[in-house]
Amino acid sequence: MKPTYLHRLTLRQIEVFLAIARHRSYSRAAEELGLTQPAVSAQMRALEDVARQPLFDYIGKQLYLTPAGKHLERAAREVQQRLVALEMELAGLAGQLRGTLALAIESGAQYSVPAVIGAFCEQHPQVTVELTVARHGHLLKRMRENLDDLTLMTQVPVDQGLVFTPVSEFRLLAVAWPGHPLAARRDIPVHEFVAQNVLLREPESGTRLAFERFCQRESCVLSARHLFGSNETIRRAVQARMGVAVLPEALVAEDIEHGLLCELDVTGMPLRHSWCVTWPKAKHLTPVASAFVSFLTRGEGAMPPPL
Repeated sequence: MKPTYLHRLTLRQIEVFLAIARHRSYSRAAEELGLTQPAVSAQMRALEDVARQPLFDYIGKQLYLTPAGKHLERAAREVQQRLVALEMELAGLAGQLRGTLALAIESGAQYSVPAVIGAFCEQHPQVTVELTVARHGHLLKRMRENLDDLTLMTQVPVDQGLVFTPVSEFRLLAVAWPGHPLAARRDIPVHEFVAQNVLLREPESGTRLAFERFCQRESCVLSARHLFGSNETIRRAVQARMGVAVLPEALVAEDIEHGLLCELDVTGMPLRHSWCVTWPKAKHLTPVASAFVSFLTRGEGAMPPPL
């Protein structure tokens, strides 16, 4: 069934519209697309004529999508993604894997994932990867908005319609400096550990979420005086005797071996978790995304623990 009037909509109009929606600015969209601002405005006037409704409101010097604009943005993204998938499928018919992989990852993976991407691209040199690094909560928001092909995270919600496949396991250890009052204890109750000055990542960090959920299961109240932006900073703060922490084993194993840190024998720890490759159930994976999932699950792109 043909649309009665939207067949006049062009791919160029879709491209211009999505750029404006992304930047909330005609001038920045024009800069991104290499067009003049009058040309961008002309494309939008033509598109609004086709849509028969305004697509943007201009309020307080800020652009906002109208209800019609929000519907069009969702449909325009789907059109672009389908065209990308079609390009990949056509390349596949020619025996090549070609296209772009939009990959989003938790901040804890930003130092280790590039090696995985490099190994994948070495096998498939005509693939381009667009990498986004974000906190756990922002990754979930991006999945709801269908902005990425795949997401790598450590704590996958079970109630948000997501498909996930574990690709590698890691352990989180309770650590302190040598000589800490708890260092010589065995079977330390969780409530005694959290009563110490526990150094934590910022809210929505995957490592922090894992420990918070453990504390909830153990009916312990977790509070912190200090928050840090990375596990590496927390590692150094524990060495400086600022407090205790829960950190990835790979990050602290060498320090424990050389006596710079010690592992605390807290009941129920270490915590075992996995990196998971994740996407919405309703999403159709592109050939490139499917190839990357296979690459990870075959173990060719083993994920190191979060740092």
